[in-house]
Amino acid sequence: MDDIKQQEIVIKRTSEGGEDLVECFYMPKPNDKFNFHDKDKKVKRRDITLGKEFSFVLDEAPETVWHLTLTQNPEDPDPNQYEGTWRTGIDPGMAEGTYQAEAGGSGEEEEPNAASAGAYS
Repeated sequence: MDDIKQQEIVIKRTSEGGEDLVECFYMPKPNDKFNFHDKDKKVKRRDITLGKEFSFVLDEAPETVWHLTLTQNPEDPDPNQYEGTWRTGIDPGMAEGTYQAEAGGSGEEEEPNAASAGAYS
């Protein structure tokens, strides 16, 4: 079970407005794809590819359609660090922001929602 936990890529921090994404996670698959799970461990989307946007709805807010993209920064020496963008709704003018995700458990508790969109530069 700990091996599985080490593979999870957990969203640790989001910019303002993305708080519902904290503790949601990606689970790597053997084919370089990922499944996306909500914080209750329910699969919300399957066969996600790095760098490609996907959409889903969280059970606690069915009126909000989330659009996420997961990427790895090729300049970051830590292969366990991921980042991404999020937006809601179909209108590009709707809420949007960024998030940071981390693979595996470091054992350290982080302050959720501590970062803002401007903090990632």
